[in-house]
Amino acid sequence: MMNWSFPICLIVIKHLGKYKIGNDYKGTYGLSYKLYGLDSTNDRALERTIVLHADTHVPEKEPFPYHIYQSAGCPTVSPLFLSVLTKYIKASKKPILMWIYYS
Repeated sequence: MMNWSFPICLIVIKHLGKYKIGNDYKGTYGLSYKLYGLDSTNDRALERTIVLHADTHVPEKEPFPYHIYQSAGCPTVSPLFLSVLTKYIKASKKPILMWIYYS
């Protein structure tokens, strides 16, 4: 199991929980992945078009103590990290799960 800690933009608390990463498509931000919410906190993710995508505003390295911009609700990573994730997503024969939590 891979465990990564890369900067992800701030998202609204009600979208916390587990997601299954779905098919890719080209959206407003380029390559994006549909997300299927697996918890009661995010079970409408697909119909609300909550997707995983990259944005150049997300830095490659941890910005602490500074903040990253706040997304309208989608988990967003840096373009480089999305390219790393894409390799794992495309190579996997099993579903890829993603947890979003607040600590």
